Amino acid sequence: MKQLVITLIGTDRPGLVETLSDTVFQHHGSWQASSLSKLAGKFAGIIQVDIKDDDAKSLSLALNKIPELDVLIADAPHQSEPDSTTHSLTVTGNDRPGIIQEVTREIAKFGININNLETNAQSAANSGGMIFTADFDLDIANTTSLDDLGEALEGLSDDLIVEFDANDI
Repeated sequence: MKQLVITLIGTDRPGLVETLSDTVFQHHGSWQASSLSKLAGKFAGIIQVDIKDDDAKSLSLALNKIPELDVLIADAPHQSEPDSTTHSLTVTGNDRPGIIQEVTREIAKFGININNLETNAQSAANSGGMIFTADFDLDIANTTSLDDLGEALEGLSDDLIVEFDANDI
């Protein structure tokens, strides 16, 4: 067995996810994990599939035949378990250019891997401005201090609120 990471982007339409899941199933793949979204009228996704070596090529050919869908397939490397823990982090502040760049730069300085990132900007109820929120899932080395990371992130701007999941501290 091997693991594939499949990245997809194309025109969004009803039934596309069903087509993808049926294609994986018909080629003897096992859909393990995914993140699928509609962004600006486009479908964008990433899927992890377990599949026998003998079936991987036919799955790749079938996925690439789906109309209006760009497909990139990579073998997932086998990794040993790191000495780290997954933590949730939420950063909230007044929307402005550069927030993600600043926050991810600080995260990288600590040698932290970002497993997942979801962002959103929405109208602030009281001020009429925009509030930006970024939700991270981070693999943080057990030797890294969450307090030090929190202080570094809060030091980026007076209006940033940094919160780790209550179970993480």
